[in-house]
Amino acid sequence: MAITETKKGVCVSGFKAAGVREGKYGVALITCDKPCCSAGVFTQNSCRAAPVVLTERRVKKGIKAVIANSGCANACVKEGIKDAVKMSEIAGSLLGIKKEHIGVASTGIIGRRINLEIIQALALKAGKKLSNSPRSSMAAAKALMTTDTKPKQVSVRQKGLEVGGICKGAGMIAPEMATMLCFITTNADIKQSRLQKALEDSVEKSFNMTLVDGDTSTNDTVILISSCRRKCSESRFQKLLDYVTTGLAKKIAQDGEGASKYLEFEVKNAGNPKEAREVARALAASPLVKTAFYGENPNWGRIISTIGNTTGVNPMKITINYSSRNGTVDVFNQGRNGDLKKAEKVLKQKGIRISVNLRKGKAKAVSYTCDLTEEYVKVNAGYS
Repeated sequence: MAITETKKGVCVSGFKAAGVREGKYGVALITCDKPCCSAGVFTQNSCRAAPVVLTERRVKKGIKAVIANSGCANACVKEGIKDAVKMSEIAGSLLGIKKEHIGVASTGIIGRRINLEIIQALALKAGKKLSNSPRSSMAAAKALMTTDTKPKQVSVRQKGLEVGGICKGAGMIAPEMATMLCFITTNADIKQSRLQKALEDSVEKSFNMTLVDGDTSTNDTVILISSCRRKCSESRFQKLLDYVTTGLAKKIAQDGEGASKYLEFEVKNAGNPKEAREVARALAASPLVKTAFYGENPNWGRIISTIGNTTGVNPMKITINYSSRNGTVDVFNQGRNGDLKKAEKVLKQKGIRISVNLRKGKAKAVSYTCDLTEEYVKVNAGYS
């Protein structure tokens, strides 16, 4: 059965969304009109923001709505939990939902107390705009943006089963999730424990394989809410969920701070899945590799060096391949140089896939990243 992309974002059947932005602050609301089942995956950073601590407690009991803000992370602040609870009360009074069933998420500057007056004013405005429409989902996505240059959403359906999501993220992106907020909605009727497992598996293949700069954050949150309206097999739901999370992960990498190129590193025939993931992540994290692609320099030596620093390999068995809309070329094939002039042409494109064949086994993995440019330094030097 074919998967059909839609423009609904988080506004799949039974859900409404809204978003309002004024200056650096934005507020997004997402809510469902039915009792819900929910799951969540959160940052592994030990300095966890108050909204992460609060929402992780609530997600197993069933989150029915989310209030999220940009402009302030509400992290490493004494009043953080108190203020996060207040945000849930603001949303609860607007939506007619008990605060215990409201998820809270924040992104922005760390170490500053959140301005609840601004949050309440923006939430009131957003509450008046709630609707089940692609435009409303997009408004919610825009409200979450910080250094993002574009909103991000992906949604699909297959014979009545729907999955849709929005996210923000452009910098401080590393494996195990970082500086990203993601909200996914579905009508799949799956019990909570299986919903949680499906989300964890999907995040491992998508957001946990996405890197921009190797730094992790205090606020990373992925929340999945289901209206439980549509019976389906777990395998079919997993397929659609993976489609959405992978699509969003790619959008994050494509919008990396200061990026001029989008890069995918495919590792094939690794000895085991762990090795495949580790090599793919290491290549996506390497500043030397990323700057080479920014300079359109087909220096495959940086790639093979990174591989050797990550795992034990025989370089005489490795093949490294570049591909883009300008063609495909082996730059290194089991001890022999490829056509580097052709490689330079391949690297002129904005989207490049790098395929590494280790010839050790059958495991594979793909990581998603971008190049490293001077603009990245400028963006982060002035972020405050």
